[in-house]
Amino acid sequence: PPPLGVTSNSEVALGLFFASKDICQMSFAPIAGILTSKTSPNTALISSTLGLGLATFVFAEATTFWQLLAARGAQGIASAAVMCGGMSLIAETHPSDGRGVAMGLAQTGLALGLLMGPLIGGLLFERLGRKQTFRLAAGIVLANAVAMLVLMGLAPPERLAATEEKGSGSNKVKASLGTSSRRLLTNNSILAVTASTFAIHAVVGVIKPISQVILDREFGITMVKRSFIISIATVAYFISAPISGYLSDHMSKCHLVALSLLLMSASSALFALRRLGLWAFYSCVGLLGVALGVQKSSSQSLLADLVDKYELGEYSMVYALSDVADSLGLIFGPIVGLYLSQVFGPSVGVTAIGSLCLVLAPVVAKLH
Repeated sequence: PPPLGVTSNSEVALGLFFASKDICQMSFAPIAGILTSKTSPNTALISSTLGLGLATFVFAEATTFWQLLAARGAQGIASAAVMCGGMSLIAETHPSDGRGVAMGLAQTGLALGLLMGPLIGGLLFERLGRKQTFRLAAGIVLANAVAMLVLMGLAPPERLAATEEKGSGSNKVKASLGTSSRRLLTNNSILAVTASTFAIHAVVGVIKPISQVILDREFGITMVKRSFIISIATVAYFISAPISGYLSDHMSKCHLVALSLLLMSASSALFALRRLGLWAFYSCVGLLGVALGVQKSSSQSLLADLVDKYELGEYSMVYALSDVADSLGLIFGPIVGLYLSQVFGPSVGVTAIGSLCLVLAPVVAKLH
């Protein structure tokens, strides 16, 4: 259905509504990185969760499309702070040989939310309606923030000695904030890993919308069945994230990131081969989820290792850069990929974006 209060150009309004989160998240990520560095990951994580809860509450009480749009943008801003605060907290409290498992566990929680959220939310929406559903969701998010506050008060996270030394002293923090952006943006290893994040999410960004059209036009699959097929990616993500996290503590993280790029390029190739049968499309979606899980877990721990190795300052700044690459990929993928699909056909649009992954794979594999 068209968004609340929209009577014309509903497709444009819906596209603007969904894009607003990624645009706001990308724009606010550098600010979130700076604020996290000046305060603490704990503060950033709890305050952003509170903001996310309030934004969700606005969805329940909104009466116009513009109120919904503002709430969606606020969700993007809060998500940027959650990303910087959460990943920085894990990096600061886990050594290099244990970060992978922790990052994998965090990504598993994210995948579980993506898997169960639409299912439970859809059922509640039908039974309770929009207002009660979003009020309940807002309450759960706010309760989560309170729980984090209590847990961190009862058992404060124990930071590693190296991170305490890195963050001690106001002059040292200011110096790191003043130079970290330039040093991050000129470090080839950091740029290669963030480029992989961009490429992976660009493929996700183009396959996600175009798959709905393909499943309808070429296979005649209903909306309900399409939702189940797309959920294959989320299940694969849920399974692969913790496994990848464990493996990243026992083998080269660079090789795992490179593997995720190869898997994503294979996914785009299977999309082009979908006329061989629906099995090819199932495999495409499944590999997409595996590639995303492997890349998320291994790249986040790899970025922390690179910050330590090259003494690049605060972890929050590298995760802000990663978040920008993530959001930029989700914006670039649909725009460029769908344009190429419209001009040259769906297969060309997806494989063109997927070729970025194939090009980046050997670059990332050669990192030390």
